[in-house]
Amino acid sequence: MFDPINHYRQHTEVTLAESYSSQLDNLPNGVEELISIVQNLLIHYQTEKDKLNPDIISIRNIEIDSRCVSLMLKKLLLLDDSGFLNPRPPEKRLLSTCRDFSVLLCSFMRHKNIPARVRYGFAHYQYNDECPMHDHTLVEYWNGTRWLYAESRLNVSPKPLLDVNPSDFPRYLFFSGAEIWKHIRQGTMNERIFSGYRFDDGYGQWIVRNLFFLDLASLAGYEPLIWDSWGILLEEKPGVRVTDVQQLNFLDRMALLDPCLPDECNELITSFNNYSGLSYRGKVHSFSPVSGAYYVDLHAIWSK
Repeated sequence: MFDPINHYRQHTEVTLAESYSSQLDNLPNGVEELISIVQNLLIHYQTEKDKLNPDIISIRNIEIDSRCVSLMLKKLLLLDDSGFLNPRPPEKRLLSTCRDFSVLLCSFMRHKNIPARVRYGFAHYQYNDECPMHDHTLVEYWNGTRWLYAESRLNVSPKPLLDVNPSDFPRYLFFSGAEIWKHIRQGTMNERIFSGYRFDDGYGQWIVRNLFFLDLASLAGYEPLIWDSWGILLEEKPGVRVTDVQQLNFLDRMALLDPCLPDECNELITSFNNYSGLSYRGKVHSFSPVSGAYYVDLHAIWSK
């Protein structure tokens, strides 16, 4: 029988940082303590830019394309070779996105034998329900009795959610890709609210589809950059409504599966890996806001 708890204790190629294992052994064991370590190592290149000299952002912005934890840790030691536990000023932290916060936290948790996985979805900007929905990630982990969300960016919210436990983050504040897909397909949420300031239904449906696929990929073993695309994600023009019936039916079926249940999690992973055009073990195209369009061959990188 498939055991998701043991499965998500295992590293992926993205979260594995074997060369730094001895240094990571010194990390604390508690989830909230690990969150604090991540907050000390990373800085968001947009929402925390007021803490940095603009020249630092323009010179080092390529850091947000750090795909794997091993590369993140390498760059962190180049910025400050004293290790990962000492307090760092903002300029000694790695420029990052929410995805990087989540991936690094997930890696630390797995190193500490805590089952964890990165979830992709949506939240109101800075968790302010007066702001638009936008793409977001956080970590889902097993606390010994149930799956909980861990959010590593509450400390930098303009209005910190002081009454919220970052290691037991409320599920009503974050919607996974599957949850949003069900809502827009059932008509209980408007596609348009996921299109940002474009106010376009088709764009909203397209972006929800993309984030749903990224979430599925993460559950299946690859934690992509937010701007990664491959296979069928490249078939439509950006922002154009997805109309392929086979693809829509597949997503509808995946959205009904609960990754917290062993059998359904196994079905989700198996179905994703067997679906034509969804294999991430090849060329992945990235449309980076700082590096532009480029591609990497994951198979070539990971087979070395």
